[in-house]
Amino acid sequence: MTAVMDLRAVALAAAARGWPVFPLRPGGKTPAIKRWPQLASTDNDRIHHWWNTNPRYNTAIATGPAGLHVIDLDAGHMHPPATDFSEALARLTAVLPGPVPATLTIATPAGWHLYYRAPNQPRLRCTVARIGEGIDSRGHGGYIVAPGSRTPHGDYRIIDHRPVTDLPDILINRLTPPPPPVLPAGDWTSSTVAQPDSYLAAILAAEADRVAHARLHLRNHSLFRAALVLGRLVAAKEISEHHARTVLTTAAEAHIGVEGFTAAEADRTVSNGFRYSRARPRHLHR
Repeated sequence: MTAVMDLRAVALAAAARGWPVFPLRPGGKTPAIKRWPQLASTDNDRIHHWWNTNPRYNTAIATGPAGLHVIDLDAGHMHPPATDFSEALARLTAVLPGPVPATLTIATPAGWHLYYRAPNQPRLRCTVARIGEGIDSRGHGGYIVAPGSRTPHGDYRIIDHRPVTDLPDILINRLTPPPPPVLPAGDWTSSTVAQPDSYLAAILAAEADRVAHARLHLRNHSLFRAALVLGRLVAAKEISEHHARTVLTTAAEAHIGVEGFTAAEADRTVSNGFRYSRARPRHLHR
């Protein structure tokens, strides 16, 4: 069996567990198809069609439809960087009121993924550093790279084969989003914020507030405008696309299911805003 065929097997194995998958670019982590939130599938025929198109595709698992919430321990973004899994796990437990249960664990080129079964309620979306420094998570609206996928920086491989266990209450409590911030006008302008990091944080909070409190008939327009603002920062590499998308999709969550507004529409609107702002990067003065 060649390595090329193995990559198809990765997708089929994940789908066999009931986890909807879709293809990623060969050797990479970015989607190889458009509209992946709608097209992720466990259907073998669709999977074979994708990998017949390019047998070198990596595999992504759509975490929300899979019923998963995955804790991402990013060793390099911890301070100081974690040197091994035991140390990274200790960093996680250090910021929680108790230990987390062992579960299916994947070593990634940058750290480790802990797979947990997501609760039905609350509906947990992706987070960035909400749990702690260098500790992100992937839930509704996100995806993770499946074990068996390969990148130039390393492979994704299982290091603990035990079954996926339920996301513990201590993590559910930490991951449940707080009420959206309410900022007085002017608290986030450059004239009142001295530090660039504070300025960036204030911009993110202001755009999240704009989206969360948008009027019913303006919510899509408000989300698009906010995506344009944050998309320019993404284009300038002031913030990662994942971080910007998480801020906006979390803010838009209050609108999901109201008067027909869907998560797919929110994702599409954010993607459009990022695409239109790509050619207009905004660099913050540092």
